Amino acid sequence: MVFQSTRQPFRPLPRIQNSLVQLMDLFDDAYERVTYPVRLYTRIRDENVQLRKEVARLRLQVQRDKEIRLENKRLKRLLHVKERQHSIVAVARVISSGLRKWPAIILINKGKKDGIKKDMTVRTADGLVGKIVEVMPEYSRVLLLTDPGFSASVRIQSTRTEAIITGRGDGRCILKYLPKEEPLERGQLLVTSGLDGIFPKGIPVGYIDSIAGRDELFVTVNVKPVIGINRLEEVMIIR
Repeated sequence: MVFQSTRQPFRPLPRIQNSLVQLMDLFDDAYERVTYPVRLYTRIRDENVQLRKEVARLRLQVQRDKEIRLENKRLKRLLHVKERQHSIVAVARVISSGLRKWPAIILINKGKKDGIKKDMTVRTADGLVGKIVEVMPEYSRVLLLTDPGFSASVRIQSTRTEAIITGRGDGRCILKYLPKEEPLERGQLLVTSGLDGIFPKGIPVGYIDSIAGRDELFVTVNVKPVIGINRLEEVMIIR
């Protein structure tokens, strides 16, 4: 006797496999949903770090470009003065402003090998800075006009009256031996007279600020220097 059936034989393994595949798909989908915010946050965080680095690099580049433009502007002004004044020995960079209040000295990066000598005049495009007081092979020290040990012969540009200017030690200067009958106005410009044999004639020095004192013959005047002592970066050395 033969028994025949129209049904297929029962195979449990494929059904279990299909169930497992569906279960894994559900698990993968759930895992994707759970971990997606974390992965998104990590990616955004990494991109943010990179963007911050790029912004910092660009800011640094902008600052460098600005410094270069400002330096070029200052050097062009010095070059303009150099073209008008043929006695310039060198253009130097200020590499130290000194740590002591007195004497008021700065260090520049030019020395004997550049033709620098003691008592040479130091100035900027704006006006007088001081004079060379010590020369080394590659460096020189400059005594600033605001130091009490500094002095120069000057004249009031508008009246041509002569006097002596010295440093006050606090970033300003004093004008001495000015006749007491001299008419004075705040803001009058002082220039070198050239009579001391050290400083060339006609370099701007400072502006009359206020009366400091009087005696029987002379009046003493406070002077604001033309240059900004705390803003010196490049200077010219003149024979």
